[in-house]
Amino acid sequence: MTKEDREEMLRDIAKFRLMDDTFFHTCLKDSPSGMEWILRVILADPELVVLEMHTQEDVPNVYGREVVFDVFVRDAKGKEYDVEVQRDNAGADPRRARANASLMDTMNIEKGKKWKDIPPAIVIFITEHDPLKGGKPIYHVRRTIEELDNKRFEDDAAIIYVNASIQNDDTPLGLLMQDFACKDPGMMHSKILAERARYFKSDEHGVMNMCKIMEEFAKKYAERHTVEEREKGVAIGRAAGIAEKTVRTILNQLKRHADYEIIASDNETSVDEVIRIAKENGLAY
Repeated sequence: MTKEDREEMLRDIAKFRLMDDTFFHTCLKDSPSGMEWILRVILADPELVVLEMHTQEDVPNVYGREVVFDVFVRDAKGKEYDVEVQRDNAGADPRRARANASLMDTMNIEKGKKWKDIPPAIVIFITEHDPLKGGKPIYHVRRTIEELDNKRFEDDAAIIYVNASIQNDDTPLGLLMQDFACKDPGMMHSKILAERARYFKSDEHGVMNMCKIMEEFAKKYAERHTVEEREKGVAIGRAAGIAEKTVRTILNQLKRHADYEIIASDNETSVDEVIRIAKENGLAY
């Protein structure tokens, strides 16, 4: 890595927030207390205890594409959670929630296991915007039975959308969403989350780990995409009147999960253009 590359990476790290999924699962890795705090606030359950947690959990699927959970959690009562951070509404599509929930169930279906013993499964999307467009800070989605006056269908499954665009000062959830949007750990409300963010932004060892993670992310991207696919992104940009060098810069910043608005500002283009290039290259977040 050149000196210039490292300096650019450090600038990107300084801009990271918990709403950036790479930073989110990096901060939460090996921090069950941090995940416990987040779930206690979202579920309004101060007694919740995290028993087991995995970040970036690969869920194999013999019939189709594999899924990677941002954070997979099992609590002391046996409930299981898939917690996802999504800046792009497309990533929080209801069908994705359905797919993730079904794969959580698949992981627990063993030969001879009784259906009643399958644990409750909750998929949680923390979204930067409001994909359900209801203007609410949180949405609880559960199945109901139409012919029984929408009585709840007791399948022990739920989907929760947390709208991070609503950050009310006077609610625990609002304060938590402020923390998710905050770049400066010194301004965060939660001491647990602030300590984790500070470690990866300020501590020498934490910053080195964060740099390695970003490098690995860029390497995995390069391995997943052929030269032809990467050049496609450049061609798309040229067609839109953006210089090839600028498109390459945008792609590099996207690989590091830099903020869309920052990328747009740095490259004198629009946020919509950045998002379009991200989607065309499988880098949307």
